[in-house]
Amino acid sequence: MKNPKSFTTFLEGFNLGAILALISLGGALLNSQTIQIYSLILILIVTNGIVVGVVRQYLLIQLTLTKNMTRSFKQSKNQVPGRLLEMRNYKLADTLKLLVGISARLRMNMCGVLVLMLLLLLTLFLPTIYTYRLASDMMMFSLMWSFIFIIYTFKIIGEINHNYHYLQNQITYLLEIHQFNRAEMRQKQS
Repeated sequence: MKNPKSFTTFLEGFNLGAILALISLGGALLNSQTIQIYSLILILIVTNGIVVGVVRQYLLIQLTLTKNMTRSFKQSKNQVPGRLLEMRNYKLADTLKLLVGISARLRMNMCGVLVLMLLLLLTLFLPTIYTYRLASDMMMFSLMWSFIFIIYTFKIIGEINHNYHYLQNQITYLLEIHQFNRAEMRQKQS
């Protein structure tokens, strides 16, 4: 896989989103009578492209991140990964605190994935609803392509979710093995 953080990844998603919106709004764009309708349709197309580009790039970044972390945890075979220990100068207590932070960050990233998925669904179906209002012939065609893209997106989210649960289970297991008390850590921070 290419670098998901690169700008070309966003541009590929933007092009995909713009094409999906253009499929459904193409007839309305050609038949628009006023500059306001024409501008509204162009804004919908650009917005759709931006949202699909951002969501796709975020999902690919999360997929790459969770795959790499999962591989690292699997290679360590129920031990604290060596790279994490190395990052904390081989101090187990500091590494366990880092694992707690990683666990919290993973939960936050999964919430971000869910919010972006809802935004993506709304964005993909907005042009379709607009074309339904205009009684466009391309509505079914655009719905089909939107569903195909949603299935592709759910496949990526499924992989992220699988990696997320594996990582959370491994972190919980490692914290239990080393008898790390999260409540005690919170009291020390207060």
